[in-house]
Amino acid sequence: MISLNFDEFIQSLYFPHRDIILLVILSFIILISVGLLAAILLRSQKLDNKSKLVLLSISFIFGGIFLGGVPNVVLVIQHIFADIIFPNRWALLLIRLSIFLGLTLIFGRIFCGYVCPLGAMQELASMIRFKPKLDYDRKYWKKKNYLRWGFFAIYAIVSIIWGLEITLFMNPINGFLIFWTPLNLMIFVAFLIFLLIIPISIFIYRPYCRFFCPFGALAFLFGKVSPLKIRRTPYCNECGICEKICPTLEGFGLSTKGECYYCYRCIDFCTNEMFIDNEKIAQVNRLLTTYSLDFDSIPKEKYFDKIIKSIIRLIIPYKRTRALEQLNDALRSKKDMSLDAIQNIVIRLKAIFPEEIQKFDISKYTKWIEQNESRWKDKIEPIHLDKLFYGLKKET
Repeated sequence: MISLNFDEFIQSLYFPHRDIILLVILSFIILISVGLLAAILLRSQKLDNKSKLVLLSISFIFGGIFLGGVPNVVLVIQHIFADIIFPNRWALLLIRLSIFLGLTLIFGRIFCGYVCPLGAMQELASMIRFKPKLDYDRKYWKKKNYLRWGFFAIYAIVSIIWGLEITLFMNPINGFLIFWTPLNLMIFVAFLIFLLIIPISIFIYRPYCRFFCPFGALAFLFGKVSPLKIRRTPYCNECGICEKICPTLEGFGLSTKGECYYCYRCIDFCTNEMFIDNEKIAQVNRLLTTYSLDFDSIPKEKYFDKIIKSIIRLIIPYKRTRALEQLNDALRSKKDMSLDAIQNIVIRLKAIFPEEIQKFDISKYTKWIEQNESRWKDKIEPIHLDKLFYGLKKET
């Protein structure tokens, strides 16, 4: 049972910044923008570690420090459990919970992944030392659901019997209120739990989200039917790398992605061109050397065209258009290629073909890629069998 005085205490505790209206409004606008931007970047496959770091840091600063752990959906669930004998008071609480579950239904676990301040902190901690567990046992890790729903039941029973006063310290999101209420004992206990979760997150991916969060349990169910999913495309080579790199074991083809937090590791690992064939790079270098030794008998423009196409063919199908844009920037000295071996080729090209580079027409090669992409995907180079494109597409 929750008394009126306790309700007033909760209001004062959770909104110590209620008099700073501009701060609250600005923070909420920023958090909403973070969620939308994360969804857009994911959908367009343009999320990278730098933008991810910025988005997560913004959620921690504005949702965690400035708003004291708001939005705190766990508190809403605690309140519903504790207030179960007063169902007439549920309306506003259920509306709040329905909003977040509705967002999960539409956008998947974007809120958990990028907007929730505790989720953001766990994700940031996991980025300190992420190492794929190549020996994951999918059946063993499915047993975590017993822990998740067991803790959900404990949360409900304790809240119903002893009330919200007893369970507030069990919510580590309350630990963010230490910045606003440093002398409150309940907040201090929640802060200690928060401090325990963060270092654990370096070694166990999102432990609170996946095992203990009551909203995470509900979001897991709604995330299963969300249309925003990371799915394999027809270009997938079934190498299984995504299954090994995924920290929640949602990478396998038939996964419903209910536990996917859009950490982007599967896509980021695939877009990493570490598997470019060194032998093919050596062939390109030999082409350049051949021209240098016998340039009088070889038409310069045609040879330049041949080398450019050879460089493009180094990249796995479906990645070549983006690689061409990077090559164009490198040739015009705007930005170096990320792979040193290809950048060294670019340096040699600029020394041998300065006039041809000035006339370089990227649209010509873009069209060439589009004309040949369907044929290339049916003839994957052996080195590319170790690669996987795993994008936000409807195909499964």
